[in-house]
Amino acid sequence: MPNWELKNCCKHDQVSFLVTIAIFSVVILALWRTFIMTPFKLITVFLHEASHAIACKLTCGQVEGIQVHANEGGVTQTRGGVYWLILPAGCTFLLPLKVFLLITVGLVFIACF
Repeated sequence: MPNWELKNCCKHDQVSFLVTIAIFSVVILALWRTFIMTPFKLITVFLHEASHAIACKLTCGQVEGIQVHANEGGVTQTRGGVYWLILPAGCTFLLPLKVFLLITVGLVFIACF
């Protein structure tokens, strides 16, 4: 018979981290369509497009330009390089940054309690 009681399943730091993630998720979802989130969304689009540009440069291509639009879209114009590395770079290059920020915010929140 499985034990579905979660007594003593998590340490204080783990619970604090999960609560922090839950609180931030609710706040972000509540504010998603407000003007408060617009700068953060545009920064994210810029970082996404910059990741494509970095991948292009790393594969010996040329970056013709980067555009970030007010409607939260963007374009990176490249010439040359290895396209099968440039195209997925927008998501894969940002993953370590996202993990770093998630852990940093969680640790700062935990340190405050």
